[in-house]
Amino acid sequence: MGRLVRNATALMVSGGGTAVLGVVFWGVAAHRVAPATIGRSSAEISAITLVATLAQLGIPSMFERFLPVSGPRTHLIILRAYGVCVVAALILSVGYLVGGFGTAFVPSAFFWRAFFVAATVLWTLFALQDSVLVGLRATRWVPVENILYSAVKLALLPLVVAAAGANAILVAWVAPVAVAILAVNWYLFSRRVPSHESRATLVAEFPAPRHFVSLAGAQYAALLINVLTPLIAVIIVIRRLGPVAGAHYYLPALVASGVSLFLGSIIRSFLVEASTEPEHVARHARVALRAMALVVIVSVGLGVAVAPLLLRIFGASYATEGVTLLRLLLVSLVGFAVTDFYSAFALLDQKVWRIVVREALATALYFLLVITLIGRLGIVALGIATLVNASLQGLFFLPALTSRLRSLRAVARERGARGAP
Repeated sequence: MGRLVRNATALMVSGGGTAVLGVVFWGVAAHRVAPATIGRSSAEISAITLVATLAQLGIPSMFERFLPVSGPRTHLIILRAYGVCVVAALILSVGYLVGGFGTAFVPSAFFWRAFFVAATVLWTLFALQDSVLVGLRATRWVPVENILYSAVKLALLPLVVAAAGANAILVAWVAPVAVAILAVNWYLFSRRVPSHESRATLVAEFPAPRHFVSLAGAQYAALLINVLTPLIAVIIVIRRLGPVAGAHYYLPALVASGVSLFLGSIIRSFLVEASTEPEHVARHARVALRAMALVVIVSVGLGVAVAPLLLRIFGASYATEGVTLLRLLLVSLVGFAVTDFYSAFALLDQKVWRIVVREALATALYFLLVITLIGRLGIVALGIATLVNASLQGLFFLPALTSRLRSLRAVARERGARGAP
């Protein structure tokens, strides 16, 4: 088994294990607290994730693209990125609360507002360190970290229900993050980073600071479009349909996002390996494409078939209200897989801006459909809008992706004919 497949498998195990434990976590929560509490807690968690993602400034994908070629400056790059992102998390989380965006679901007490800010900072670092592990090809530790975190979170939930009441879900979700941050960064800076720096040398491919910032900005814009759209959608559902509908939307979306992590795992591993071994991009692309096809056929096909059983874990009302939505979200992953694979090539070529405007137009259509249809169709409107968005993007990027793959095969054949390694 090649390194790409091993690392992708580790990320899949991480995503799959986290998703399964996440389903169990929300299943336990659904049986211990009222649907309205689920809705408010999911909205607050979505808000924390949203602000933390904004605070990461597009750095995670830049870690995965450029840490393989960062050489002896690796530790400085990581520390500076951490510092900038922590400051951004503080500013954005405080601004979010001061701006009144969390009024509907963040408790008004000072303690819980401070907790919101602290949780955002912690989650920012928690997400960044995973990308550092992946970029340094220490991916095997990602599932260890994330599955342990999910297990501890699940174990804490029954214990904190009595003490934290309506905020128990949030407390259980945040508390284990601090320990994970300390443990992972001890390993990184005491072992993995020094090892990486001792073996590597800084190469010309690492971009100049101004170009790096430009690439991060482009990747940041793409990240906002592709990742933050469903998080904003939760808030729209809460405001238009209420917290119960928010719960009925959030949990099917959670299941679908767990499946999407499998595809993302392959793409992330491909990006790291293609950055580390640019002379073997064609081989890595072939392996990644086959793995993605297998994941789509098995995960999406099986998920659509057993959607009612999956949602019944949360209770009968979730299965009744969310099954059509879940199926639409799963089918949408086919189009998103095409777009995300093309985006990986754009980052390899350091030409990310060209796809941002096109994705923005598709996302604008998504929100237009949601706002137009949600009053008549409820949460199913979000599934229809997602499928339309994914289909349009997939059809748009498919010709360019196909052309790129053909050119890689041609270059590989030419290298083989010359006897190049």
